[in-house]
Amino acid sequence: MRIFIFLLALPLLAHDLYLMPQRFRLELGSPVTIAFHNGDDFPVPDRPPKLENVLEAVVVAEQGRTPLASLRVDGKVLLAEATLTKAGSAYAVSRTRPNFIELQPLKFEDYLKHEGLTRVLAWRAQHGEAAKPGRERYSKYVKSLLSAGQPTEFYRRPVGFPIEIVPLENPATVRAGGKLPVQILRRGKPAADLQIEVAWLTADGKSGRTVAGRTAADGTLTVPITTAGTWKLHSVSMERCAEPAVADWESYWSSLTFEIQ
Repeated sequence: MRIFIFLLALPLLAHDLYLMPQRFRLELGSPVTIAFHNGDDFPVPDRPPKLENVLEAVVVAEQGRTPLASLRVDGKVLLAEATLTKAGSAYAVSRTRPNFIELQPLKFEDYLKHEGLTRVLAWRAQHGEAAKPGRERYSKYVKSLLSAGQPTEFYRRPVGFPIEIVPLENPATVRAGGKLPVQILRRGKPAADLQIEVAWLTADGKSGRTVAGRTAADGTLTVPITTAGTWKLHSVSMERCAEPAVADWESYWSSLTFEIQ
């Protein structure tokens, strides 16, 4: 199998947040370490997220939500422990408090182009804001698909984030050379025309990254799965901020990590 890797030029300002479990398949009652990675050079972390910015860090399963244990800084990452007590699929999830950033016009425009936020680019051009700094409030919503024993249909269940990527097939059943249909939800409804970037890491340490495409009117996109290993999907949605005294724009970052056998 030939793997084509497309490297993307990244603006220095953007830092994706995603979860990297020590392993995705757990033994019942046996904790696994979950690393919080902050950075764009998947899977290398740039710096740890700030503990005070983490609003929630839990495992979401059929029986409810259970806090991740022992959340702490360790070098360039945050670490926590997750334990599954019942067989099936579950999500380790986290969300951050909103933060503010102001970027100079060219940096903001580069960031918008990289994340495929074409409507925001067009709005700024049409309203004479292209030469103005980007005043943005942003928050991040991350998920990692875990399982213990036989995986279940729980992988299809949204966790209730303002933005999230939901697999429409179980990644545990997808193999290299196959496809994984996913859907992005914004406030529980299908989110159209959002760019999805994918990254992967093989067992022998080879990594790659590319843009898989944009979501259809029903929020869906079928992602080609080119190799076995750890996969990360990433997308950003942006809208005018409801509090203009605070920021001009509000963005919602989403990531999903999972394993392909």
